[in-house]
Amino acid sequence: MVASCAAAYGRCTAMTDFKQSSARPIPAISCRALQRVAPQEVTLICCHFGDYLRGLGYAAYTIEYYQRRLLRLAAWLSKHRRQPQMRQLSRGQMPRLLSRFLPGRRPDTRVCYRKPLSHWLRFQGRYTPSAPQVGWQRWLDDYLDFLRTHRGVAQTTIEHAQTNVKALLKVLFGKGKANWPRIRPGDIWRFALRHARGKKPRYAKERLGYVRRFMRFVLMRGACPPELVTAFPKVAAYGSSTRPEILSQRQGQHLLASFDRQSPEGKRDYAMTLCMLHLGLRAGEVISLRLEDIDWRSRCLKVAPAKTGRGRQLPMPQRVLIALQDYIEKGRPNDGAFDQLFLRHPRRRGHPLSRAALKHTMQRAYRLCGFPRSWTGTHRLRHTFASRLHQCGVDLKPIADLLGHRHLSSVTVYTHIAPTALRALAQPWPC
Repeated sequence: MVASCAAAYGRCTAMTDFKQSSARPIPAISCRALQRVAPQEVTLICCHFGDYLRGLGYAAYTIEYYQRRLLRLAAWLSKHRRQPQMRQLSRGQMPRLLSRFLPGRRPDTRVCYRKPLSHWLRFQGRYTPSAPQVGWQRWLDDYLDFLRTHRGVAQTTIEHAQTNVKALLKVLFGKGKANWPRIRPGDIWRFALRHARGKKPRYAKERLGYVRRFMRFVLMRGACPPELVTAFPKVAAYGSSTRPEILSQRQGQHLLASFDRQSPEGKRDYAMTLCMLHLGLRAGEVISLRLEDIDWRSRCLKVAPAKTGRGRQLPMPQRVLIALQDYIEKGRPNDGAFDQLFLRHPRRRGHPLSRAALKHTMQRAYRLCGFPRSWTGTHRLRHTFASRLHQCGVDLKPIADLLGHRHLSSVTVYTHIAPTALRALAQPWPC
């Protein structure tokens, strides 16, 4: 059994290790070391664990990369009988085990083993979540669940709220339980000054807004007096517009021409940019699109509910339709287990694209086009879409429906009016 598994795994062991920039390469496992591993563990790692990773959509070289490391660890554990064996590992034993298995190695090398070990524990059903180390964790979890369930906010807003609220709870309570009666308005004021120090006014106002809304949640549950909510100072952000500068017609063409449409990654980036520039989709809506959301017969795109809880169907222009069809037929990986429309290339090939990867792609395109250094993110493409419709004479209600907004007041933020369009309204000064 060991000989057959070793022969089947020969292609994996013959490959050279991926060279890490800051960690020395580890030699490939030898057949002699492989013979020390129990046949059941070799079969489990080489066959069943590989099928588990393949079902998650991992590429072949990543699966072999993880299997190599698990086999080396299994061979070391079989030599050190006092250590727990592969089937007995738990999450709490990982730090001590890796420090003994890799003495003197750099932290990057331990990371290369921690990832396959985490997947191995999940495969074995032994990856139990770690218990919260702080006493106020329940407050944070309840608030995030409140935002997710009752407010229906986007995932990005939840992540920002988690970061800022966690900073507040750490300063007020450390690692202990949340004792709101002993908190005074001066404590809130000192935290606010520290949290906003060195930040631009608009960014500081946004950060304090997250923690102020959390304190309203605490007040709603009757755990703190109203003085703690009003203790947050208000940051004056006058003169700093919240509207990003929109792209001109020429800049939009330059941006679309910056993608290499001969490569699969370029086809994907081009199609994503068209969805944001010509359909007004948010970044979260783009990465959430699935193959079944495209209705080729009626030429419509179904957008799932996101920030406002409202889904919608958008008609696809001919240019967007051709770009999506070209990407699906010639660029999209078909060997993965995910049905998301836009997938990763080439690392973690076949896995869904993340929001950070999408924003990094757009920022790289901005730099390639020579746009201002202050241009980041993807929301300016959504502003450009709405502003062009408004400049062409489209009313606010159809624009709100296309953007997925409930109130017309939300659309006015997206409709930029060119100064030249206001000159026709200017009346001559009376003599």
